[in-house]
Amino acid sequence: MADYADVINRIVAIIIDSVILWVVMFVISLPLGMGTMMMGSVMNPMAAAQLAGASMIVSILGILIGLGYFVYFEGTTGQTIGKKIVNIKVVREDGKPMDYMTALVRTVLRVIDGIGFYIVGLIVLLASKDKQRIGDMAAKTLVVKD
Repeated sequence: MADYADVINRIVAIIIDSVILWVVMFVISLPLGMGTMMMGSVMNPMAAAQLAGASMIVSILGILIGLGYFVYFEGTTGQTIGKKIVNIKVVREDGKPMDYMTALVRTVLRVIDGIGFYIVGLIVLLASKDKQRIGDMAAKTLVVKD
């Protein structure tokens, strides 16, 4: 039987990872927001269009950066920065090393697990005998103590 990571460590890890991603997105979005604000204090159609475009770019970048962050770190080492800090890692059920495809499946399903600030993932994890969220079940992974 695997030595599963406890729920508190998993929560702390996702909070750390979320803060890291938030800071990265904040830094990236600053130049886009500043350029739009410098258009003038009175909103005009051109400024509104630029603001909408900047928002769309930031949203797409956020999705790609978040996807890349989790897939890269979990696909290579099984640990994001947050998981490394709290000494937990993702492993495959079959004992094979983590890979990018497994990490991608796990990450894409964060959309479902993350509903309501990860309430769905937490409920499924607590109900699962192997402490798996939906992404873990689909990717056939476990989160264990490192």
